[in-house]
Amino acid sequence: MTRLIILPLILLFSHHAIAAEQAAPKRLSIRIFAVALAKDQGPVCVIAGESRSPAFEIPTTQLTDPQFVTARDFILAEATTTPEAPPVALATIHLPDQGTDFRVILIPTANKSYKPVVIRGDDPKFSNGDFFFINLSTHDILGILGATKLDLKPGAQEMVKPVSTKSDKFFEVKIARREEGKLLPLTNTCWPIVKDNRSFVIFYNGENGRPTYRAVDEFMKLPGI
Repeated sequence: MTRLIILPLILLFSHHAIAAEQAAPKRLSIRIFAVALAKDQGPVCVIAGESRSPAFEIPTTQLTDPQFVTARDFILAEATTTPEAPPVALATIHLPDQGTDFRVILIPTANKSYKPVVIRGDDPKFSNGDFFFINLSTHDILGILGATKLDLKPGAQEMVKPVSTKSDKFFEVKIARREEGKLLPLTNTCWPIVKDNRSFVIFYNGENGRPTYRAVDEFMKLPGI
């Protein structure tokens, strides 16, 4: 008789525990940087429902410290010293259903807002030593990193894991742009093989209209530590 009473109680408590876990908002973390800042860009904050983060600056050469949200849909807004003032949204951001840690690249638009590119920070396919390329230029970008090929149309993005064929300390990098059916070199060099970071590489049109690029590194723990 006692067993018959205990079993329904266990099932009831388990049901409530599962329901509570599903109802509780997960703590999601994001780190942000901008390709470039809008004119006169000041501090910003993240707003998710009634929750508003402390103000922070948007960096362009590194990632922000982790910012935490409890929803996968939120806005990046101008920070204000008047809490009751309506927020001025700079970007509407949606986080994918998979993952709890994300990187957000902000691409400036013509109306002082940003287009977000969201990448899973906890994606096992984007690990130490890997590269995330995004082509914001108006040219096709082609290249080879060691034995790994790169082929980016304008607006395209790709995760790349370089494979060195000649050394365990570096890999050869050859990158070119396609223009009028010709391949014109951007760089022909060597990059070091590193295990304590991963990199975001952005191609964009320089002042002369020709593609150039820059990188933002994210330093990480060494594997196994």
